[in-house]
Amino acid sequence: MSRSASLSRKPQRAVAALLLLAACAAVACGQPDQSQPKNIIVFIADGCGESTQRALELWRGEPMIYQGPAWTRFDATTYPLRPGPRPSRGVPPLEQDQRFVYDYALATDTTPDEGSSLGYPFHFRSYRWLRATASDSANTATSIFTGVSTYRGAINVDGGQQPIPAVSKAASERGKAVGIVTSVPVSHATPACAAGASVPNREMYHDITHQMLTGTVCTVIAGAGHPEYDDNAKRRETPKYTYISEGDWNALKAGSVAGATSPAWTLVDDTERVRALAEGDTPERLFILAPVAHTLQQMRTPHVRGDSTPPGVHPLTPGVPTLRELTLAALNVLDNDPDGFFLMVEGGAVDWAMHDTEIGRMIEEMTDFHSTVEAVCELLDAGDRGFDWSNTLVIVTADHDHLLLGPESDTVAFQPLEDRGPGVVPGHLWHADTHSNLPVPLFVRGVGAERFGDIPTTPAGPKRVFHQTAIGELLFRLVGAPNAATRE
Repeated sequence: MSRSASLSRKPQRAVAALLLLAACAAVACGQPDQSQPKNIIVFIADGCGESTQRALELWRGEPMIYQGPAWTRFDATTYPLRPGPRPSRGVPPLEQDQRFVYDYALATDTTPDEGSSLGYPFHFRSYRWLRATASDSANTATSIFTGVSTYRGAINVDGGQQPIPAVSKAASERGKAVGIVTSVPVSHATPACAAGASVPNREMYHDITHQMLTGTVCTVIAGAGHPEYDDNAKRRETPKYTYISEGDWNALKAGSVAGATSPAWTLVDDTERVRALAEGDTPERLFILAPVAHTLQQMRTPHVRGDSTPPGVHPLTPGVPTLRELTLAALNVLDNDPDGFFLMVEGGAVDWAMHDTEIGRMIEEMTDFHSTVEAVCELLDAGDRGFDWSNTLVIVTADHDHLLLGPESDTVAFQPLEDRGPGVVPGHLWHADTHSNLPVPLFVRGVGAERFGDIPTTPAGPKRVFHQTAIGELLFRLVGAPNAATRE
C-alpha cells in the first residue's frame, strides 16, 4: 500500500469503526444487523478475467447465472505490493511499489512494441506493461482474505513477512464453521490463504498443509494433491509427497495428526463416499483428498500444452469427484453449525489450463466451476437447509487475469474473443502463458451485497475499480471483526 493510499483510507477506517459500533449497539438493543450475513460463500475462478468469463459465455450460448439481474457487478484491480519478497529499492517493506499500481493509460497504450519475452511477442506497449506488472494467486488471495496487500508469492504475510490473520480465522473465532474446497492441491495458494495459513513462500506446501491440519480454523478441507495417485486417478507404486509430508499423511490416515485439535479429522478419498456425504450424517471435521495428484481433471491424459481440442473430446477420468460434488459434501458438514459458516470454493484448475494455453480444458474447468455455483444457488433458492438468500452472501470473482484476447489481437489491440456459436471454441489468441494486470469482475448477491457499493472506487476508462484489499476489509466487517489494516 502506498503512503497516499494509506492516508486516504483513514476516513474509511473511521467510517468502518462507526459502522461496527453501530452494529454492536443494534445487537445490544436486541435489533439484529440486517446487513450482517450469517453465512458467506466466496467463489474464486482462478485466473478468470473478463475474457475467460466471455469464453464460457460464448461456449454456452447464454450468460452465466451470476450475470443475471439479481446480481450486482463490480471490478477489482489485482496488482501486488511489489514483485517478490525483497523490498523494492528505495521503497520501505510495507509501502506500495508504484510501478505495479494499475494505470489505465499504461494498460491501454496501443503504441506498437516489437519486443517479446518467454516466446510471446508484446505487439503493444500495453501488453508488455500488463504482463510485467502482473500479480499471482498468492498476493491476490492474501488481499482478498486479509485486506492487506503483499508481494507475489506471499501467503498471508505482509511486506515485512509478518503473519497477518485471514477472515476465515475471524469467522471461526465467532463460532462459524469454515470450509475450503478446490480443484487443485489443497495447499496451493488460494486455498492456503483462505484457510488462514501464513508462510513467506507459497511453495512451502508441507508447512501449509501442516498448519491447515493442526489449526483451529477449518472444519472442512477438500481438493486434490493425493500422494498415492497420479493425474489419471491411478494408484502409484511409490507415493509422492509434494503437497503433504509423509508424516502428516500417515498420521492423517491413522486419524492422529500430531498437534491437531479435537475433533479428529475424518479422511475421505473415495469418490462414492464423497457423493454420499452430500446428504445424511457427516463427520465433525472432514478432510477430502480426491484420488488425483494435481487437478481433478485438467492434467489427465492426453495433456499437451497449447492443445486447442474442444471441451469434452477427451473423456473425463472416471471415479474422480467434481468440484460440485466436493462442494455439496462440504456444505452438508458446514450447515450443521447454528452460528453459520464461511466457505471458499476455488476453480483452481481454470488457471492451470490457462497456463498451459489449453482453451478446451479451460472451458471444461469453467463449466465445472459454473455448475458448482448453480448447485449452491439452487440450495439457496430452496432454502430448506437453514441457509437461503435472506441470511447468506455469495461472492463470485477471480484472483487475477490472463492475457487471452481475440484471434487478430496481435494487430487489433484488445480485440475481444470471436463468437463462433454455442458449442464451438471461440476465436482466440494467447499473449502469454502467465498472468496480466487487468482488473477482474466481481459479482455479489445476498445479505450485505449492497455494502460493496459503499467501497470507494477510482475511474478506469468506462469502469470504476477498487483494489482487492477492499474485499478483504469488507469481509472482516461482515463477520464483525477488524482486520490487520483497520485495527488501529
